[in-house]
Amino acid sequence: MRKAIILLTVFCCGCLFEKKKSDKKGDLKGEKVQVSKYSNGKTKAEVPYKDGKRNGMSRSFDNKGNIALELPYVNDKREGRSKKYYEGGKQVFQTTEYKDDKIHGMQVKYRLNGAVMSEARFENGFPCNGLKQYLTDNTLKQKYPQIVIKPIDMIESTGTYVLEISMSEKVREVKYYTGKLSPTGCLTDNLYFVFFDQARRTGVLKYDLQPGGFIMEELNIIAAVETLQGNTYITQRKYNLAIDN
Repeated sequence: MRKAIILLTVFCCGCLFEKKKSDKKGDLKGEKVQVSKYSNGKTKAEVPYKDGKRNGMSRSFDNKGNIALELPYVNDKREGRSKKYYEGGKQVFQTTEYKDDKIHGMQVKYRLNGAVMSEARFENGFPCNGLKQYLTDNTLKQKYPQIVIKPIDMIESTGTYVLEISMSEKVREVKYYTGKLSPTGCLTDNLYFVFFDQARRTGVLKYDLQPGGFIMEELNIIAAVETLQGNTYITQRKYNLAIDN
């Protein structure tokens, strides 16, 4: 009888140890999930950590407890495909691919019925050409605004030559650059930003020439246009500049 009691005690101690080990499994491996709450007690975010860095799928919720965003991390950097949800958390609004903490790959937006609304390509955090946007009947949008270049020759009067850059139709927002896209057709750090005249809603390239001065070059002008769907449409146009004073 004494032997049976001793065995039972050993067995129960073993149960307590295993439970304790299971409870602290994350701590033993340097893993934990950081949870934040709304004032109503609902979970606001769950962020997994390993060895002090974000690792795994973090999740954000609205104040009703519905999923709003899933964002993957590897060693504190965004890596993999994220999902952003419509209000209510039942339908995915947008998926975005990340690499080394930058948007790299495809960003796809969906309508509430699940149909694809747009497909945009990114490279190292920069938007690329080839944007695809779909109409409500699921057909591909074909027409986009194009770059318009207006030369203003004031060489004889002021020694100044101006190129005004605009779009063929009104757009939400636009930024203009000169230079070359990457070999795969994306914006880069090596482009030159064109001054934007907010009052006239035009990009401005200004050249001042001294008497006897001469400029001849081929410009590549790039427009990064924000669409109504919140995407970036990339278009470009070459312009042969030849001015003399």
